Amino acid sequence: MSGTEGPGRQTRTCTTMSNLDSFVTHTQPLPEPLATSAEIQDRQSTFLAYVFRASTPEQARRAHSHVRSVFHAKHPATHEIMAWRCMVLKEGRTGLRGEDDFKIEEGSEDDGEQRAGGHVLRVMRSEAIMDAVVIVSRW
Repeated sequence: MSGTEGPGRQTRTCTTMSNLDSFVTHTQPLPEPLATSAEIQDRQSTFLAYVFRASTPEQARRAHSHVRSVFHAKHPATHEIMAWRCMVLKEGRTGLRGEDDFKIEEGSEDDGEQRAGGHVLRVMRSEAIMDAVVIVSRW
């Protein structure tokens, strides 16, 4: 930390220190969007949508939380609407017997926007989107 410069003079030198991210360990990788829309202006609102991979409802909620706490930490959205669809194994099944071993778990959250999550979910169904969560942010 310190060195000498000239006769009898002490100077301090800094070593490069890691930021706090190097001390945080994650059991799972952080969510990364598969796609992000362009900002859409409609009336007096701005919309931005993200699509994340999610094979369980828990992963969908984790992506939603990540958008709120990381992506929009400095500029929180007024509403964060989301819908998800996941193909999951039925209880006690292995997946080796075919499609009857699986079920679709889906859902949506409106975050105060009446029926908005349901609209997103209907589009996901009509486009056969599976193992994904769509998050629409509105300011």
